[in-house]
Order: sequence, then C-alpha cells, then structure tokens
Amino acid sequence: MKTFAGRTFKKVKGILAFNKKNMLIKLNEIKHAVSFSKKFLYNWMKIKANNPSELDPIFALYLVTKRCNFRCKYCYAESNERISSVAPEDLTFEQNVELLKIMRKDVAHIYFSGGEPLLRKDMVDILKACRDLNYHILSLTTNGFLLDKKPEVADYLNYLAISLDTLDEKKNDELSGVRSGTTKKIIEITKEFAALQKEKNFTLLVNAVIGEHNIPDIYKLMDFCFEHNIGLSVIGQMENFRPIKFLRDNEEYFKLVEHILDYNEKGYPILGMPQFNRTMLMFQDHTCFPLLIPTIYPNGDLLYPCEVLNKQRYNLLETGSIREAYRRGQKEIGAKIDCPGECYLPAFIMASCFMQQPFSAIKQGIKLKMGNCYNQHIKEDKVKIKQVV
Repeated sequence: MKTFAGRTFKKVKGILAFNKKNMLIKLNEIKHAVSFSKKFLYNWMKIKANNPSELDPIFALYLVTKRCNFRCKYCYAESNERISSVAPEDLTFEQNVELLKIMRKDVAHIYFSGGEPLLRKDMVDILKACRDLNYHILSLTTNGFLLDKKPEVADYLNYLAISLDTLDEKKNDELSGVRSGTTKKIIEITKEFAALQKEKNFTLLVNAVIGEHNIPDIYKLMDFCFEHNIGLSVIGQMENFRPIKFLRDNEEYFKLVEHILDYNEKGYPILGMPQFNRTMLMFQDHTCFPLLIPTIYPNGDLLYPCEVLNKQRYNLLETGSIREAYRRGQKEIGAKIDCPGECYLPAFIMASCFMQQPFSAIKQGIKLKMGNCYNQHIKEDKVKIKQVV
C-alpha cells in the first residue's frame, strides 16, 4: 500500500512540476509578446511621425567572428582570416557574456552570423548564455560543415540556417572553395537536422544565393526543401551590398523569381512574407530603417547607422548600451539618416517590410514555425517544378 501511495505521489508531483514548467514558459511567452507589441507600436508611431532616428532596435545582427573555413567566390563579407588563426577582433567567452548582457538591455532577439560562427569553440556556450540571459529568439547561419561536431546548437536555437546554393555537389564545392565531398556531407547533415526539428523545437532553413552559377539549380533545391520540410531563404547575388548587373538583365532569373513568389503566396516554407521576397528578388524600391537592426562586429563594435552608410563605430563594451551608441552617433553625424535605398541586405528589408505589413509578417512566421507546409498540393506542384527544369 505504501509503495503504491509512494508511486502515486511521485507521479502527481511529476505532473505538477511539468505543468508548472509549462505555465512558466507560457507566461514568459506572453511577457515577450507584450514587450514586443509595445516596441512595435512605439516604432510604428515614430515612423508615421517621420522620426526614424528615434526607433528602438528589434533584434541584433551579431557577426560573432570573421573567421571562415569556406572561400565562397561571391561572398561580400569581411571574412578574410585563416581558419587556423584566432581573429584579432574575436572576443573571449567572458567578454561575449558581458556584451550579451549589454545587448539584452535593448533587444530580445539575436541573429548570429560571421564568418563561420561554429569555428568558435565556445559557440554552444555562447548560445547557452543567451538562454540564461532570457533572450527570446536566437538564430544562427552556418555553412553546415561543423554541425555534426556541435549538434547541441539545435538545443538553444529557434532558427538554424544552412547555406546551400545547389544540390550539384561538384558545382557547390567549387563555388565554396572547398575540397571534393564537402557538399555531400552538408546535404546529409541538412537532412539529419531536418528530421530533428520537432524533437528539438527549432526551424531549419536553407539559405541560397542566386547568381549566374545556379539559376536552374534552384528549382531542384526548392523540391529538396519542400520534401524535407525545410524553410527556404533566397537572395540575389550582390556586390558591395547591391545586386549584380547580371541578375537585373536576366530573363531566366525573373522567371525563377515568379515561381518562388508563387510558392511563397501558397504558404510553402519560404522565409519571409511575399512583400519581402518581391522587394528582395525583384530589386524594388524600398524604405529602410537601419536602426531597427543594429550590426555588431566581432570586437563588440556597433556600426552606425549600418554597414553600408557612414560606418561610424561605437564599442558596446564601452558605451554600455545600444541606445547610447545610437545617441553618440546622432550627436556626431546628425540624427538624419540619408539612405538611398540602393542596398538589399535581407535583415534590413525584412524589418522594414514588417513595420509596413506586420500582420502579413506574423502570419508568414506562424506558418514557418509550424513546420508543416508540405501540404496536399505538393505532389502536383513538384511535377510543375520538374517540368520547368
């Protein structure tokens, strides 16, 4: 009798503990939602009042290292450090924790990029520190080659993006500047992590850059992503943050874009709402609000107002906050931001589109997060893709 009562007590205790944990998670989600809503309304009113210099950042783009183990031929990032070296700008783990504390004062979401973030031996610990600091949404982009060495990153991320431009292994190896067989490994890793999404509660994306090298290949890449329930993010190849002339004049490129937009409208797992993808891929005119997305360099420097314009640098370890870095930038170079809207950096355009069409963006985000866009029409649409190819 005592044994039965003991087992029953432990079972009830476990259920209560589980329900308490779930309730705390829900309360935390509600708290973040309320905080984000307040920030959105504040920014929306500032934009309507034509005061873009007073915007509050919504998430930070943190280039956590310049080091990279790939040498992609079209890459415009400042990733020139050798993989065997420690880039002089990289912060220590302790400095990173301090930087994350400073950034958390102003943002609840971080997008980690580089370079190749997984070259940092402490990348998993950095993500864990973010969770300990109550960051809400964590995203990371990687070339995928080292994911099998650090699978724990999926335990802390909301979005994990793997760069892959084509399923043609030989072509992708050559474009990436890597040895033969690398792309084959990355494709297998991508499929393995795709199968872990529900268990680990994260969304997997494939990032593809469209250029002269791979326009026909994107159709098969779409098919691959839809089949494995992977979100697809596509951008046009750029030089100095601007689309290359080849794409602006290419009929096959725009034919491909129409197919991508069609699937985007249907609700397939293509990252970003239709307005974002149309603006990005069709190179449409747009209004950018760079202060919504502060760019942080590996040493903690914030580029004001963005990478493309004045490139004034303010180190957050010294300013103590993103807002203080903004204040100093506005004091030194003026509050007015003269943005010609000629660059097409995805993070900035996505933020700007969100401010203009928030409900469409939220709807698209929910679809992507559900991770179940492989709907009843996909067999018919797969045939259409193959016919195009």
